[in-house]
Amino acid sequence: MSTTNTMLNIVEKDVDKAIESVQEYYNNIENNIDNVIEQIQTMISNSTDEQIIKGNIHDTIKPFAKQYSDKHKDLHGSISKIGKTIDKCFQSDFGNVPIFELFDKPEKLKLIYMIICEDLYRQGRMSIAQQLIEETNLKDNDLFNVEKNFLEEINMILENLREKNLLPALDWCQRKQNELNQTGSLLEFHLHKMRFIQLLQMGNFDEAKNYMSNLRQYSILNGRCEQAVNELMGALIFAQRDLTKSPYKYLLEPHLWLQLSELFMQQAFQQVGLSQDSPLYVVMKIGFQALPALMSIVNAMQNTQVCHILSKDELPIEIDVGQEHRYHSVFACPILRQQTTDQNPPMKLVCGHVISKDALNKLSIQNKLKCPYCPLEQNGDGQNSTNHSALTSESKTSPVIGIGLDSCVIPLRHGELFLVQSTDFFYPLVDDPYVMGKIACANVLSDIYAMGVTEIDNMLMLLSTSNKMTEKERDTIMPLILEGFKDCAQEAGTTVQGGQTVVNPWLIVGGVATSVCIQREIIIPENAVVGDVLILTKPLGTQVAVNAHQWIENPDRWNRIKSVVTEDDVRKAYQHAMNSMARLNKTGGILMHKYNAHACTDVTGFGLIGHAQNLAKYQKNEVSFVIHNLPIIAKMATINKTCNNSFGLLQGKSAETSGGLLIVLPHEQAAAYCKDIQEQEGYQAWIIGVVEKGDRTAKIIDKPRIIEVPEQDTEGEL
Repeated sequence: MSTTNTMLNIVEKDVDKAIESVQEYYNNIENNIDNVIEQIQTMISNSTDEQIIKGNIHDTIKPFAKQYSDKHKDLHGSISKIGKTIDKCFQSDFGNVPIFELFDKPEKLKLIYMIICEDLYRQGRMSIAQQLIEETNLKDNDLFNVEKNFLEEINMILENLREKNLLPALDWCQRKQNELNQTGSLLEFHLHKMRFIQLLQMGNFDEAKNYMSNLRQYSILNGRCEQAVNELMGALIFAQRDLTKSPYKYLLEPHLWLQLSELFMQQAFQQVGLSQDSPLYVVMKIGFQALPALMSIVNAMQNTQVCHILSKDELPIEIDVGQEHRYHSVFACPILRQQTTDQNPPMKLVCGHVISKDALNKLSIQNKLKCPYCPLEQNGDGQNSTNHSALTSESKTSPVIGIGLDSCVIPLRHGELFLVQSTDFFYPLVDDPYVMGKIACANVLSDIYAMGVTEIDNMLMLLSTSNKMTEKERDTIMPLILEGFKDCAQEAGTTVQGGQTVVNPWLIVGGVATSVCIQREIIIPENAVVGDVLILTKPLGTQVAVNAHQWIENPDRWNRIKSVVTEDDVRKAYQHAMNSMARLNKTGGILMHKYNAHACTDVTGFGLIGHAQNLAKYQKNEVSFVIHNLPIIAKMATINKTCNNSFGLLQGKSAETSGGLLIVLPHEQAAAYCKDIQEQEGYQAWIIGVVEKGDRTAKIIDKPRIIEVPEQDTEGEL
């Protein structure tokens, strides 16, 4: 991955240079042609002798002709260099990769035609598939896994969903209700939820209220979706004013329709025992992923020591094609050379290597085990292990993490318990006191969530009221901050049981979060390995958004940016920033356990790069973090550029408040993590970088890809 990115960056630099040279060339031509025309017109007006005019024109044009002829040669060299760089950086000879003997017989070609037809059927291109069937002499009953009538119906429904017509999909769900209920599907609920939003957008509030009663009944019967129904009730209230300017405007985001289509296709194919992706798509996708590795091991395939493997059409080296395409789930113990079972499960050692439980027992001597693959020694408490969790290290307590990272993790003197605790406070940065309270609480909790701990036992609130406030201001503002903090804590599943309030010149808000937990609830942020990827769960740019919003009332400041953004742009970004800062990172913390996170930190005052560098320093392995993508609240990168990069946004130096989690995940788990968090929260997470071998540092590449969040502005909403 890192090598490919490096090569692409080299090619990109040559392309940029060539484009710049071409642009400069044409700009000079246009300017000089205008000058030549003016000179010729002057010559014609000042002389009537045709021969003199021709001679003067010739003398004027000749130097330019030679100059541009030479320049054209330089341009040709710059453009040719791109091709040479591509040839140098990338392997162009793939002729020795395919094994043509695999398709040298008619019955083998027939298989190719069959999977192509199936893919065409899945895409709804029935006429093209029929033409291929006729030309290749296939029969409909030759096409395995395909029922043409079923696919025609599914494609018709998907086409209607693209046109935002939900009725065919709802009708299909009614007919398949028993089958969907058996699998615990929520497809029908999500379709009705989207229909409810449509009614709100059309202003049919009475019909929407009736729809709401049905949705509530559905939630009660199924014991699920209660939170989603509550959100829809809130949307109903705000919709009678303006839903696009409400806290529920995320329900109008266009990507929800795409998610709904994908969910329908997944559920529909599941009902007939088919995968969502066609065999042709899977083969092509895996092929593109595996091709670089195939080129690297082609010499090994020709080695006489592995020639016996060639006869079995197998590779001597495993090629990682991602978790979603791992179809062979049987694990063979590399020590005992036997398959694992429920009675003999695979066991992950603390160093990351995996052996079977029987092998673990055989290798353990006096409750000590030295990994057969690396010199790390650990407790071999395999006799009492009945699950698949990692073994504990030789010391029975995990490391004490001090103030260098997000939270302190301290072993308690009573049993196998740990205290995880964090404190944080700052000045108010938004003009809504209630939201400010929620932001302060979410910010404190993020430090705990970054450790993988999601059950909070207690919170304390720290509040400083300003002695410069009037009594009316204090009596109005402070209760709202308190209420916001308390409500956010309740949303997190905890309560505020105390705190401290003082008076000084500044208004300060913050708190303390505490959790008492066992070791397996904690993800010690030190296990990043080469090949992992970096995930970010909230967009950057909150500092820019908050400052820009304040500048609307400051003409001197506003004049600096009004040429690139409108007041509406800034207000939308400010609202987006408030919603983001007030949102808990709890779901992200929970999913870290599900997808085997290796390390995590939250992004706050030190900016993205500051926290990434701090996390990199703490890693056990010699790794570095390289960030390629920056998800940023829409228009904030433009403001940063207009202000001469004074925020340092593209360098990751811009301070964030209650930002997202920066998570190090195994690369095969990353896509599933992002999909899962979006399905649960309705908000996107992004893969922003990779873990490479290095000296425990972090960096952002020179020209990172900017991802505007959201990607486009639709119907007056972010």
